[in-house]
Amino acid sequence: MKKILSISLLLSVFFLSACKSEKEQEVLKKLDAKSLMDESSKRFIDFWGSSDANGLAGEFTSDASRVISNSEGALEGTQAILNSFTATFSEDSEFKNTTIETTTIETRFVSEDIILGVGTFKIIDKESTIVESGKWGNVYKYVNGKIKFLLESAHASVDAADISVKEIVSLENSIISEEMHFEKIQTSVSSYIKYLNEKDATSLSMLFAENGIQSVDSKEGVVIGREKIGTSQMFSEGQVLNANILGYKYLGNSLAIAFGNWTQTDSESNTMTTGQWGNLFQIEGDIALLLMESAGRNK
Repeated sequence: MKKILSISLLLSVFFLSACKSEKEQEVLKKLDAKSLMDESSKRFIDFWGSSDANGLAGEFTSDASRVISNSEGALEGTQAILNSFTATFSEDSEFKNTTIETTTIETRFVSEDIILGVGTFKIIDKESTIVESGKWGNVYKYVNGKIKFLLESAHASVDAADISVKEIVSLENSIISEEMHFEKIQTSVSSYIKYLNEKDATSLSMLFAENGIQSVDSKEGVVIGREKIGTSQMFSEGQVLNANILGYKYLGNSLAIAFGNWTQTDSESNTMTTGQWGNLFQIEGDIALLLMESAGRNK
């Protein structure tokens, strides 16, 4: 009896120690994600303040994408991203001699080497006037002790009157990809369009992971969690959403990023708003759930 009791006690101690170890590892992982994100943000802020286009471009992986409030569309690859930052600090740019401030609202590891982050930004000129502000939802890869952008999805707060109206997009205008799980992303985007146009907030929220994040300009702040995403959903009367997929990359470990354009029209197909989206998906069986939605209007 004593021997059995001793074994039981040992097993209990081992179990509690294992639980404690797992909890400590989870806390450490969160701290590591925050630390890495803080370091990344500081580098970005410093390079921006120095108008260092090369330094900023170096914060991106060679196959990264920038999806920003830009009517010219997404930017892909090192050279395109470098060119975009060079143009940002050019003589005729409204952002010449500006500084940038960022806040991080949420950051987390979603695999051993992939981190997501969401937050806000402000671009400020020499007279301390805010030139531009908005929200960002980015995906990063851990490389050699620091994180680099895989996807920057940053969207300024834009007045509807300032929007550059373009042609209406549709899912049929999308790319075709042979990469794994692309068809699941197509289904997710198609379902998102359907449920939003049907004003079905519950079904729309179920397209998100339980701890999914929504960072969109139609909502105040950043919304975290499937339940809050559903209860905070609002619909405009007569709105008709359309969207396409213009970029896709499977990251492994059941994770994928995709981006594209969207338009919102009225019942007579007059374009009301247009913009871009850049999202992170988690593959679960036959479906692709949104881990992070980041979308906004174009200028």
